Formats: sequence, C-alpha cells, structure tokens
Amino acid sequence: MTKPLITTREELMQEKARLKARLRQRKTAMRQSINEIKQELNPIGQIAKTTKDIWNADASNPLIAMGVTKLTDLVIRKGILRKAGWLSRLIAPVLVQKVATYLISEKAGDQIARLLHRTAFKLREEKPQQVNFKGGKGMKPVS
Repeated sequence: MTKPLITTREELMQEKARLKARLRQRKTAMRQSINEIKQELNPIGQIAKTTKDIWNADASNPLIAMGVTKLTDLVIRKGILRKAGWLSRLIAPVLVQKVATYLISEKAGDQIARLLHRTAFKLREEKPQQVNFKGGKGMKPVS
C-alpha cells in the first residue's frame, strides 16, 4: 500500500481517522484470534474442572451418599469384581462411587430436596386428630 500524499490539515485528520479505524479493526481481529485459541484449549480446562468436581463431589445429602455407597459396594465389589484381585476390588469401587456421587448429586440432588420439602409440607397440612383422654377408669377418648 502506498502512502497517501497529504497536503491539507483535513486530509491529515482523515488519514488519522482511517489509521485509528484500521487499528481498531486489527485489535478486534487479535481478540478474535485469542478467543479462538482459548476455545481450542477449553477441553483441557473443562477436563481439569470436571476431574476436580468429581473428587470434590457434594455428598451432603445423606440419602444420595448412602445409596451410592451401598449400590456401588453391592454391584461393583460383590458383583462385577467378586473374582478380581484385591487391588482392583479396593480401587475400582472408590472411583465408581466418586463418579456416581458427582453425577447423581449434580442431577438429582435438587430434585430429591424438592421432593422431601413437598412431602414435609403435605404432612404439615394434614393435622392429625387430637385425642383427649379423660382421667379415670377406662380412659375413653373424648372428641
């Protein structure tokens, strides 16, 4: 590209505006290139994040924790790996339990909590009939 011949102040200002626009365009292109590189590296970061989440799975719901532990013990240790060596019987259930706890707590944790809250609310709405007993022989209920 050849340099334009600038003779007036107006031409200088136009050239300055053109160069600033070109600079903005190049900066935008650079940002897009950096974002594309980040997108390409994203699977590695996603794998690292998922691995961290699996090992730190939230098993605060005792129903989920107990259910996953018992089911993993039954299916993996006593079922699939019953004739395997001691090392695989020790490691495999722990790995399966961590992954299962992560998957279930992510998906079903809120649903189980909602179900328990809904059940408790329905139980509170149904007031049991109170029975008053009169003192004395026979203790017959009085309504």
